[in-house]
Amino acid sequence: MPLHRRRTSITLPAVLVAACLTLGVGSAAQAPTPAVERAATASELLTPATGMLVGAFVQPRDDRGSEAAVSAFEEATGRKLDLQRWFARWDEPMPPAQVVTTLRRGRTPVLSIEPRRLDGSKISWASIAAGEHDAEIAAQAAGIAGLAEPLFLVFHHEADIATGHGSPAEFRAAWRHYVGVMRDAGVTNVAWTWVVTPGSFGSAPSTAGADAFYPGDDAVDWLALDPYNWHGCAPSKPPAWRTLADVAGPFRRWSQGHGKPLMLAEWGSVEDPADPTRKARWYTEALAALATWPEVKAVSIFHQHGTCAWWVDSSAESLAGYSQAVRAAETHGRPSAWLMPSTTHGSAPLGVTFDGSRSTGSGSVSGAGITSWRLDPGDGSPVVQGVGAPPAALAHTYAAGSFAARLTVMDATGATASDVLTVTSAPEPKVSMAEGVVDATSAELKAWVSPQGYEATVRIAWAPTAGGDGGPGGTGEAWLTVPPVTYSRALTHSLVDLLPGTSYTWTVTASTEAGTSTLSRTFGTAGPPTTSSTWWEDRTSTSITLRALVHPHRLPTQVWFEWAPTGQWPAWSGWTQVDATFEKSVSVPLRGLRPGTTYAYRVVAMNAMGVVRGPERTVTMPF
Repeated sequence: MPLHRRRTSITLPAVLVAACLTLGVGSAAQAPTPAVERAATASELLTPATGMLVGAFVQPRDDRGSEAAVSAFEEATGRKLDLQRWFARWDEPMPPAQVVTTLRRGRTPVLSIEPRRLDGSKISWASIAAGEHDAEIAAQAAGIAGLAEPLFLVFHHEADIATGHGSPAEFRAAWRHYVGVMRDAGVTNVAWTWVVTPGSFGSAPSTAGADAFYPGDDAVDWLALDPYNWHGCAPSKPPAWRTLADVAGPFRRWSQGHGKPLMLAEWGSVEDPADPTRKARWYTEALAALATWPEVKAVSIFHQHGTCAWWVDSSAESLAGYSQAVRAAETHGRPSAWLMPSTTHGSAPLGVTFDGSRSTGSGSVSGAGITSWRLDPGDGSPVVQGVGAPPAALAHTYAAGSFAARLTVMDATGATASDVLTVTSAPEPKVSMAEGVVDATSAELKAWVSPQGYEATVRIAWAPTAGGDGGPGGTGEAWLTVPPVTYSRALTHSLVDLLPGTSYTWTVTASTEAGTSTLSRTFGTAGPPTTSSTWWEDRTSTSITLRALVHPHRLPTQVWFEWAPTGQWPAWSGWTQVDATFEKSVSVPLRGLRPGTTYAYRVVAMNAMGVVRGPERTVTMPF
């Protein structure tokens, strides 16, 4: 099946292709033809000239997340990863957020996309080859092309042992169609990496064989294998202890006819219960053997309990053996910047000490080979730079905010590498609040707390407002916890057994390591109306305006004035509707009054819970 049209490679540091110039015998001299500049392909950019790249898939062992797990793995092994392995399902958004973080930290993703959806349903290779999923592939392409940095991309790793997707021929057709759609969509920043298992190689393969699954040299940039030393750790797995050279040798011999760089996309060994140092020696022997295989340009350890326990640190000896092996000069095929902060999160002002001393140049042992460096703290303060290796202690103080600190290093070859990490200098927590539904004896309290990345303890307290219009009762507090997030979390607490018609003050206090914030509000429960003051103003000999303060206590309330010459009750003014959660001024103008006459007046308010009549007042009209 032909591939779709290939587009021009991404514009990245150029590789010059020399032009040939032929002069005819006896012909006049001609001006030299200018060299043609060709942009390097993603595969060329990712292939180290000497040595190899080292990566890992690191399974988190707690809830701190993948980046924390990878950083801990790097610190334990004493070197920065060049590659980071990722596995994605067909309908996951592209690119995954973890892949973006991987690139920011200066690692190259090795991303596998499996034709299986998040709900577990499998997509057949035949349907992909037939173009039934081209729209989904185009959506993946847009996300991957948007990264604008080179990465390794795998379509269905270990397809040679997959079931339920189709035949080897259908896989080849699906691969070629997938690559073609991606290329037509403008994806030029990937090295197409074909990943299979050792069972597809040798004189008696356990699968249909490598050739049956190989899509063709024009659709593959890298060849990759997932070799393991099983040592009988699971049923139907090889029982013998096997060196990496034994397991991967047939793959290497098969690959030599294709002229592609090689990768171990996953690899590892179990422990030997009879010899606690054997796994450590297996690692050092494996890396020593690979150093003599110039085709192998990348290795990515599998640090997880999969079918068996592949943890690198399954023993102290194992961790030491692996760490020693991957710190050797031949395992640094390119420079790496490694920015290690004393903290990435704290209360403002935040003091951070950066350690860049373990950055490494290509072809050097870990922590050596850097000729110059620069650190941009990311907060607008001056860049710090120097020659030689970056220092182990660069102190900087951050005001409140989040900042991207960037370390850039250069080695003797002139190659550079960068590491970017986010530092958050957190202020005290932020608090906002409001009431929800409030009736006569209950209320819903709503608070929003942003803990600025810390865990917050939140206290909600309430009581009748001091000096307010309620009596004792309905006092209490509640304690809540907000996890260490950087956004506002909504909290709701319901109050019961409150006093009707009562003013309550409630307070939210949020405390974190960065400080404490407190905010208060007042609300009133529903109840019969109340009035606190009645008076008159704008008096003439025949007119006057009567005024009063009325609190409707959350219920629609009718308000009017009763008035008449003294001793002649009642006349009334006509009523006014009041809807409010607070005390409100109500007024009514009276006209046609008799000069020199004394009038009595009072305010009356009524809602569904009761009636209140204000105190009687008098006013004498002037002549």
